[in-house]
Amino acid sequence: MPPILANYYLTYKCNSRCTYCDIPIKPENIPIKETAPELIIENLAALKRLGVKVVDFTGGEPLMYRHLPKVLKAAKEMGFFVSIANTGTLYARWAKEIAGLVDDLKFSLSTVDPAAYKAERGIDGFSKVIDSIKLAKSLGEQPSIIATATPESIWGIEKVVKLAQELGVVVLLGPVFDYSSVENDLLHKRGIEELKRLATFDNVCVNWAFLQFYLDGGNQTASPRCRAISSVVVVSPDDHLLLPCYHMHDERLKIQHEGGRSNLDDIWRSMHVQKRRKEEGSWSFCQGCTIWCYFETSFLWPPDKYFLLNLKSKSRWAKEKIKQYAESKTGLNFTRKIAGTQDKVLTGISVNPLCESTQSNSSPELPELVTPVSVVTGPLSPSSSQGAPGSASPSSSQGASGSASPSSSQGASGSASPSGSQVVSGSPSPYISSDSSNALAASGLSTTSNCSSPCGSSDLVDPVDFAGSTSEDPAAAVAGNQPLDLC
Repeated sequence: MPPILANYYLTYKCNSRCTYCDIPIKPENIPIKETAPELIIENLAALKRLGVKVVDFTGGEPLMYRHLPKVLKAAKEMGFFVSIANTGTLYARWAKEIAGLVDDLKFSLSTVDPAAYKAERGIDGFSKVIDSIKLAKSLGEQPSIIATATPESIWGIEKVVKLAQELGVVVLLGPVFDYSSVENDLLHKRGIEELKRLATFDNVCVNWAFLQFYLDGGNQTASPRCRAISSVVVVSPDDHLLLPCYHMHDERLKIQHEGGRSNLDDIWRSMHVQKRRKEEGSWSFCQGCTIWCYFETSFLWPPDKYFLLNLKSKSRWAKEKIKQYAESKTGLNFTRKIAGTQDKVLTGISVNPLCESTQSNSSPELPELVTPVSVVTGPLSPSSSQGAPGSASPSSSQGASGSASPSSSQGASGSASPSGSQVVSGSPSPYISSDSSNALAASGLSTTSNCSSPCGSSDLVDPVDFAGSTSEDPAAAVAGNQPLDLC
């Protein structure tokens, strides 16, 4: 059975600093530069040859990748189901250009309290998320909200559900997970039961299989349920295949390009990768794993209780998305709303902090964030592009993207010692341990920017950028865990 999903990390940069994620501040991630769009498109072609059906473009904040529209357009033309989870704070800049290019557009939001939002994500972005959802709907999109439930946010999630019902969108609920370097406090049985209660309301989807798996203690190495390599292809921003997954990878295999062709599919089919595939879920760092980015596809086979619960979850998701589409097209209301209203939340915030850049059809002027990858002219033999498998320390590293779906949003690579994993052929460095006036008016959005500063090129620059000009000292930004508050 070929892999069905690709988790494609476009960038590790992010303008938020979520408490449960270390992706943008992880020391190993900071020097990593993004790949040129031409090479990403070659990799997409390789994924198509491999049989992949769904591409989830993730990060970091994927909307910080300057060539995003070009890549999304190519993915759609190839017939992929395209998914993006983002913070919602940068969507206005890309909204017109990416309209119609994303099948599953998700905005991350776990609270309706602006102060709690800032405490969790490090920036004042709550109103921007709401405005982005309104804007997406005005452009004909069918967005969803992703709510990552932590011990701190779980008891306020019902208000997020009410808000989603008022906005006419589906909310995807999932528990925060733990791994390596960021030791998140997990939900216990009482928290999971609250998620199950919320799942009985309209516009709410949970993955019942994962909730049960979570309660069962996660992956068991003696009888692995993880199919991270078999069902998911994970590609890094700097053009490497990551094994066995992003969060706990102990191996980076450099992808080679020659004559407009990527050998990503050849690498995945190689004897080396297939050998590791047979071992998936059985490594020591896999014990108790609940990183649900990989289990949604892992539960597609073989048939067991998780398989059946996963089918139940997918059926509910399809029903809710069809209802959302019908409501948006007919103006009718089919939702049984929770008692009470979130109108105060919707009207009490700034109407639309859109930036002037959204008034133009041209792309935002961004500084050069992409480091072109040299085309490898050597042989495309899989063996020439692989490193030896290393062993990751169970206590290595972690993170969760505030921009990403719970299925893709959290994560950071596990670390491994240089002696435990060879430098792969072609690798540039030794192995490192891991957004029409009529539409806006119709939706009640203002077309006038109320940003406190002009939205120019510097708005999309993460201060943690060692290669380009920065607004502050990079080392100080990392040490102080400082986010970039755009607008």
